[in-house]
Amino acid sequence: MNWRVFLKSFVALGLLFFGCLSMLSAAVTPEQKKELIELNRTLPAVAVHIRKKEYTEAENALKAVEDKIVEIAKAAEVESTDKAFSAINKTIATHRKNLDKAQGKTAPKPGKPEAVSFAKNVAPLINEKCVSCHGPSMQCANLRLDTFANWKKGGKGGLLLTPGVPQQSLIMARLTVADARARMPKDEDALERDQLALVSNWISQGAMFDGDSEDTVLSRLRLKTEVEEEEKSIVIAKPKGTETVSFTKDIAPFMANLCVRCHSGNNPNGGLSLETFYNMMRGGDSGKVVLPGEPKDKSRLYRLTGGLENPRMPQGQARITRQNYNDLTKWFEEGCVFDGVDPKTPLRSFVKSEAEMTADKYANYSPAQFQQLRKDRTADQMKRAVPNDPVTYLESDDFLVCGNANEARLKQAESWAKEQVDALRKGLGAPSGPLWKGRLAVIVMKDRFSYTEFNQTVNGRQAPDGMQGHSVVADTYEDAYVVLEDVGDEVDLKSPGLRVNLIDQVTGAYLKRNGSKLPNWLIRGTGLAMAAQVAGRNAYLESLPRESMTIVPTLVNPQDVFADDSFSPGTIGAVGYTLVEYLLKNGGPVKFGQYINELQGGAAATDASTKVYGMDAATLGAQFRAGLTGK
Repeated sequence: MNWRVFLKSFVALGLLFFGCLSMLSAAVTPEQKKELIELNRTLPAVAVHIRKKEYTEAENALKAVEDKIVEIAKAAEVESTDKAFSAINKTIATHRKNLDKAQGKTAPKPGKPEAVSFAKNVAPLINEKCVSCHGPSMQCANLRLDTFANWKKGGKGGLLLTPGVPQQSLIMARLTVADARARMPKDEDALERDQLALVSNWISQGAMFDGDSEDTVLSRLRLKTEVEEEEKSIVIAKPKGTETVSFTKDIAPFMANLCVRCHSGNNPNGGLSLETFYNMMRGGDSGKVVLPGEPKDKSRLYRLTGGLENPRMPQGQARITRQNYNDLTKWFEEGCVFDGVDPKTPLRSFVKSEAEMTADKYANYSPAQFQQLRKDRTADQMKRAVPNDPVTYLESDDFLVCGNANEARLKQAESWAKEQVDALRKGLGAPSGPLWKGRLAVIVMKDRFSYTEFNQTVNGRQAPDGMQGHSVVADTYEDAYVVLEDVGDEVDLKSPGLRVNLIDQVTGAYLKRNGSKLPNWLIRGTGLAMAAQVAGRNAYLESLPRESMTIVPTLVNPQDVFADDSFSPGTIGAVGYTLVEYLLKNGGPVKFGQYINELQGGAAATDASTKVYGMDAATLGAQFRAGLTGK
């Protein structure tokens, strides 16, 4: 290109620019006008760079002028496309056209654009330019862009994408707005034209997601097809039956506690997720970390855990125990097998809960150990409840009777308890031998204050008015006791006397054995019904049907009488006693025993009543209510 042609064109452009300065917006100050004049004087150097084929220098010079224009526009509180800058912008456009021509660049021919991949093309760009302000640590405008799942949620301004129509997509509007103050990325250079075209074309093509998971962070997103192909190479070794180490029992628990914290979520350390066995076998950024069938020291998981390679894992916290390391070593030597059902099961599910560990502990206890456990726990409970009172203990095959009541009263309670065990064997078919592991502790507190203290210190509650005793039998038999307030032997409408309370609670403790989950109305009702057989005339028991008559008719559905949550603790005894008496009267002890067995086996109330009494719960409940009210 002739340099004289360039010189003439720039002289003309310069005259055009100076001629338009008089038309500058009033918002542009005299000082800013001077800056524009100085900027224009730098532009002829671009032509010199082009003539010398210094294309990079020419591009940098143009970019510097464009950035300065944006800065001036921002200070003047106008857009860089304002008419105040039209002359210099035209000059820049001419330079760019000449630069493109000199480099042999031509406008692309119209046609179908090349397919754009979100995972391969768009995700890396957005991760680099946008996630720092729209990611897990910062969510400007309530918008997160670190996963495609978050893209779909949008932000304060609404949804980001209108698939197929980039002109109506909020993300394109934010990336291309002329006002630099509103354009994204904020306070950064605008995206290049080819980058904008990439995002626009992806939206035009339907904004399709082609990654492995919408929840994967953009920095680790991979094509779904790549992941599917990789997963074909994952080996899940199955047990042969000769293994001495179990992954689910020996390896998974310590890995879940020590490793998963750093190797989980959308962005695990080193790209390695240890949330599941399957993820572990996939490996991380450095490749597979477990190699079944290979010598153990070739697997990075073994090398890093054992300190054969740095950094030693787990990093920054307590090391695995010697037993853990020995188990891991043996597991590698035995082929890295998975002995669970589903390799995609979270490792945390293999960690036993505190309740499960407690159950395992007591499952191996001998009878002698349980007896000692009962003595120790009962002594501790009494010390907490009445630390200053002397406590007497009486021991037999079935019971550990104790309390701060006098010894004569405790012996009387022991006699009643033994009689009730005999009644349970005769009436409910209780087996011979000890009914409770470690025996049942029968605790008699001498007064209301002592009973209340036991409830508060041992059971962590305030004893409700009217409660004079309760039973606790843990599934593991860690605890098995009844505790009673010694209300004396006189009976009135508020108290049935100590003997009735004892029979009621010992029966309840029997029905709660071995994790049985019977409804409370049945437990209380059975205990009171058995007490009625030996209590003779008892004003308290005789008042319960009358009380029940005022409660049962309030139920909307007759079958609700069998539901465990239909009655309060204060009324459950009255309804339970009356209902059990009705079932015994209309089916006898044999059918009632069958009914209990059905419920203990997990049957629903309506299924149990249909099988035993030949009618569903609604019909049986309606007949019971009619028997109470005569309606």
